[in-house]
Amino acid sequence: MAQKNDENSLKHKLQFTENKLNLIYQNSPLAFISWSNNGQIKNLNQAAVRLLGWEQEELTNQKFISTIIAEKDREIWSKFKNEKLEYLPQGFMSRTLKKNGTIINCRWNNIIIPKRKNKFEIISMAQNVSYSLKREMEMVKLVKAINETDNWVVITDKRGIIEYANTTVEEITGYKKEEVIGQNPSIFKSDKHSNQFYQKMWNKIRAGEVFNDVIINKKKNGDYFYSEQTITPIKDQNQKIINYISVGRDITQNEKLKRKIEYISNYDIQFGLPNRKSIKNKMENLIGLKAKSKLAILVLNINNIKYLNDIYNNSQTEKDLINLLADLINKQQLVNQKCVKIDRENYLAYLGGNNFALAVDNLNSANEIYKLAEKILDIFTDTIDYNQESFMLNARIGISIYPDDCISSQNLLSNAEIALINIKKNDYAFFDQEMNQEIKKFTKMEAKLDKAIKNDEFVIYYQPYYKGADHSLYGMEALIRWQNPQQGLISPAEFIPILENSQLIKKVGLIVISKVVNSIKHWLAKGYQVVPVSINLSAKQLEDNTHLKNIYRLILNSGINHSLIKFEITESSAMNDVNYSLKVMNKMKEKGFAISIDDFGTGYSSFSYLQKFPIDYLKIDISFIRNMTLSKDGQNIVESIINIAHLLNLQTIAEGVEKKSELDILNKLTNDYIQGYYFDRPMPKSDIEKMYIEKE
Repeated sequence: MAQKNDENSLKHKLQFTENKLNLIYQNSPLAFISWSNNGQIKNLNQAAVRLLGWEQEELTNQKFISTIIAEKDREIWSKFKNEKLEYLPQGFMSRTLKKNGTIINCRWNNIIIPKRKNKFEIISMAQNVSYSLKREMEMVKLVKAINETDNWVVITDKRGIIEYANTTVEEITGYKKEEVIGQNPSIFKSDKHSNQFYQKMWNKIRAGEVFNDVIINKKKNGDYFYSEQTITPIKDQNQKIINYISVGRDITQNEKLKRKIEYISNYDIQFGLPNRKSIKNKMENLIGLKAKSKLAILVLNINNIKYLNDIYNNSQTEKDLINLLADLINKQQLVNQKCVKIDRENYLAYLGGNNFALAVDNLNSANEIYKLAEKILDIFTDTIDYNQESFMLNARIGISIYPDDCISSQNLLSNAEIALINIKKNDYAFFDQEMNQEIKKFTKMEAKLDKAIKNDEFVIYYQPYYKGADHSLYGMEALIRWQNPQQGLISPAEFIPILENSQLIKKVGLIVISKVVNSIKHWLAKGYQVVPVSINLSAKQLEDNTHLKNIYRLILNSGINHSLIKFEITESSAMNDVNYSLKVMNKMKEKGFAISIDDFGTGYSSFSYLQKFPIDYLKIDISFIRNMTLSKDGQNIVESIINIAHLLNLQTIAEGVEKKSELDILNKLTNDYIQGYYFDRPMPKSDIEKMYIEKE
């Protein structure tokens, strides 16, 4: 009986142990999967169900390796020989396949439980380490990123002792990590900040606040560097500061760039001279300091200096022509106590183009300005030698005085430039309000003209000219007209002078070219016997090589023969810079365009230069035509022009012919062509078309 009780007790204990182990097996946080030595799954616990997503009955009798282990890792597990497990790894990482196809990283441990003979069971325990692995990888990436970032990163303990420094700290400072770890950040301290600056920094971060500022630190070799730094206190769960992280960006190059930008904004890069902004700022400072004193700006215009500088300068030249003149003027002002130094070396500012400026303060009388202006102009009474060439330059000086003319530095400079407008060469003038009103009137008209360009209000009229001998049509001149919607047809006398003194002349010039070539194309398409059309080019158009290229391109793209276009250039424009004009005219001739010199006799009238220019026609100015009938001298002048032109193989066009008597005299003097009201007034395109039809 006792033996039976002992057996029951033992059975009970075994059952209890089995139940206990089963409960541990089923409720363990580790995933347990039991499988046989032939690879079939026997059972799995609840943790395995949650981990893998399979139910118990779905996995029972399934192959453990092919069902649960990711394909890439199966070879590690598949070490069977003669259906016996030869090797089973322990405590290793393996990718595990869930029911939904996703792969997780698990750490596996295996227990082999022998049964009988060659039979045994394996319990594989899996722990999902995907999250831990992910965090570990993220930490590796973070450390790598911190080390490879261009920003400096330094971590200190709460006392400020350096615990970590990234490789950028080494690169910037020249210290090795081992040299700075365990040190105080004062190892980088320079003498560029006060003790109060550092005290303020520590007070802020010890209070738990973030500190931002630009700190000038010192490298190991003693060089300074600028660091844009952010120092952030790091707190534990109890809000106690445990570390400080300093993240900095080396902005030394930025500071150099700032200084470079400041230089660029205040100096002309090509010549290294103070620019408009520089002298304006200087005058603002003087006005602020000496509000009751008389100050002045002198704007010096040296004719064609920029053009001459560009064509005569070369790589072997020690200094530019502009710098040579600046040196002469600066040197002259050294003895003038009234002239203001803009920087340590220069009295003179370069405004661009042909213009320069000087500032004068502590003026007692206008007499002092006269003397200064005359001394500057004296520089230009002799030739200037440069690059084995001698130049005879001429200059003009415009003067504006504070507070008589205005009370701002900007207006002071502008007024001095306005004063230049009506000055002859080698002279000076003061700004006056009447001139200012003229400028305002000019500006208003310029704005209206700009609007007219945008609204396509310009139209082309054509005035034919004829052979003097048989009165047959020979050519015509294109003349621009302004068809204003409110005022109707505006006289050219009102707007042409404004255009010729404005950059708008180039826009309008291209409009004229475009409209003329389109008219010629239209007439050619109609089958008319089209005659050449003359187009006027202003001085501003001629001096802009890019603009001339645009003109040539428009004509080329139109497809018309270049012989149908003639260019008219005024005598004064051609003589403004003879060498440049010669180059321009040669280019026109290369392209097949004929050239007329307009208003001949009103300018320089230099026949020697006419021999150099590759021109085809001389247009005799209307003033000579009028005087021709009033006196014998007037007729003799016209006869001389015609004879010399013919000697030079040029043909003459008399403009402004209105009377039969004028025509008769011109024919008698063997003038070639006639233009004027006697035959036709300027007419619109439609009337020209009627004329062509009648001719047909």
